[in-house]
Amino acid sequence: MTSITEDLRFVGIDDEGYAQAVAAARDFKYGDDESGFAFTGQATLMFQRQAEEWEHGAFSSTVLIRSIDPIQGAPDAEQAQDEDFLRAVGDRVSFLHVPSQCREMQVDDVWGIDCEFLMFAMPHPQDETASAWLLIPGPQQRQVSSRHTVQDYQMAEIKFAAAELGLDGAQEPGPH
Repeated sequence: MTSITEDLRFVGIDDEGYAQAVAAARDFKYGDDESGFAFTGQATLMFQRQAEEWEHGAFSSTVLIRSIDPIQGAPDAEQAQDEDFLRAVGDRVSFLHVPSQCREMQVDDVWGIDCEFLMFAMPHPQDETASAWLLIPGPQQRQVSSRHTVQDYQMAEIKFAAAELGLDGAQEPGPH
């Protein structure tokens, strides 16, 4: 498996450093120093390559959090797997490592990558008064789970919407 430091957005963390950071995050207890606060869990990261360059602006991404390891002692630990909570955590991501597997992507491809993740707050690189949330895909058991072109993805969305609206032909209209 490639080292995290070979990924697109270098944050100076190798595989061993990642494992130590995850262990520290899992040891974190609610009420401890807030600067140590982090989420860990499982996610599917959806990437679309939008330009030929191998740089951060050449990709768009969507984070779909599947599960979270709740923080010890947190009052909302029971709600940690609630869909709204998972979506809220995903919405906080400011910056995201683009995994090295994406080097093979062509422009307009849409890929899903399943992975464990570590997500933590850090000072925002552009806004001195703000925090940024950085999500790093873990190096272990990280895999490309889906590969589509944009057209494949749009067609799947159209078919799903048609089924939701009952326009997929599954129900034949009866006589009026």
